Amino acid sequence: MQDEQSATATSPRRKLLVFDVGGVFVDLDPDARNAILTSSKRWDPGLPVPAAIRELNRDFRLGRIDDAAYVDRAAQFYGLSHHDVYRAETSLLKGVLQPMAALVPTLRAQHRVVCLSNTQAIHWRHILDHMLGADFFDACYLSHEMGLEKPDPAIYRKLAQDENVGGQDIVFVDDTAENIEAALALGWPHSIHHVTPDQTIATIKRLLDC
Repeated sequence: MQDEQSATATSPRRKLLVFDVGGVFVDLDPDARNAILTSSKRWDPGLPVPAAIRELNRDFRLGRIDDAAYVDRAAQFYGLSHHDVYRAETSLLKGVLQPMAALVPTLRAQHRVVCLSNTQAIHWRHILDHMLGADFFDACYLSHEMGLEKPDPAIYRKLAQDENVGGQDIVFVDDTAENIEAALALGWPHSIHHVTPDQTIATIKRLLDC
C-alpha cells in the first residue's frame, strides 16, 4: 500500500492538452482560397476586405448563420457559383501536419486532449471527413458551435468550466500570439506559442514530465 501511494505521489499529474487546429494540425493555404474567390475579377485582392465580408465571415465563424446563408451571400459578393464558394473554402485546408498529428495518440494514452478552434462549419466538416477524423480529439470546442471565439476570455473560461480543470493543469498550444497572451492573462501558465513542431513537442514533453 505504501509503495502504491509513493508511486502515485511521484507520477506526473494528468493534464488537459488544449490545441488549436489550423496551423497546428492542419496546414492552411489562404492564397489558394483567395485565388478562387477572386477568379471572377469582381473583387481586387489588393484592396482591403470590405467590412460587409469581414462581418459575414465572423458571423459564420460564430455560428450566427448556417452554411446555406453564408455560401449564398459570398457567391453574390464574389460573383461565383455556390460550388466555387465551397471549393474555395475547402482549398484553404492544404493537408495534415504529420509531426503534430502523430503526437496526439501518444498524449491521449495518458492525458485528455481537446481542441479549441476558431472555425466554421464548412471547414470543420472537411477536417473531420477528410483530414483528422471524428475521433481524433477527446472533445472539440468550436467557435461556430459555442458562439465565442479566441481571444475572447469567455471561450477559455467556458472550456475550463466544462472540463472542470484549473489553469495549472492545462497545456495550451496555439499558433497565434494574441490567443496565447489571452490564455496567459487568464491563468493558463503552460501556454505554448506554436512556431515549429520540434519546439512545441519538446516543450510539451518537458511540461508533462514535471
